[in-house]
Amino acid sequence: LGVSMEISDFPLISVIVPCFNSGRTIKRTILSIKNQTWVQKEIILVNDGSTDELTLNTIRELGDEEIVKLINQKNNGLASARNMGVNQSSGTFLFFLDADDWIEPQALEMMYLHLIRNKKYGYVFPDIYLEGKRSGFIEKEFNLFEQFFLNQIPYCIFISKENFIKYGIYDEKMKLGYED
Repeated sequence: LGVSMEISDFPLISVIVPCFNSGRTIKRTILSIKNQTWVQKEIILVNDGSTDELTLNTIRELGDEEIVKLINQKNNGLASARNMGVNQSSGTFLFFLDADDWIEPQALEMMYLHLIRNKKYGYVFPDIYLEGKRSGFIEKEFNLFEQFFLNQIPYCIFISKENFIKYGIYDEKMKLGYED
């Protein structure tokens, strides 16, 4: 960061990770959060009613760690799990990450610095690299017109908890990928 400050001078960032039967990917997700250069963080892992043994065993293993706050709920969907994570978070800032995604080591630090240095922004989100069936780099500029008709904001936003609560939580009636 280029300044001499105590760790307690930096705000706590709550990283909210909903998971449902994510045993194959959740460990990499959690490790990518734990390995951040930003020290003041907590991981809110919301188990949204997982039923597969791999997920349940991985959650048991990771949920015992001090940095991870594990919340179990019946399966209510992504929006509900994210809102539950917000309700249980202690951070000044929130970052939403799905259980099959991971972040680069300086991601939280870079997003925090960008947001506080650019007061005109209410939130920021990172560039996204795809792997799997589709692969490559996705770069998305916010387009208000598109936002009225399509979900154009990635789910992985970095936002102050105050703004998130002030301007609206996830709509739990929305399903099938539109809850973001």
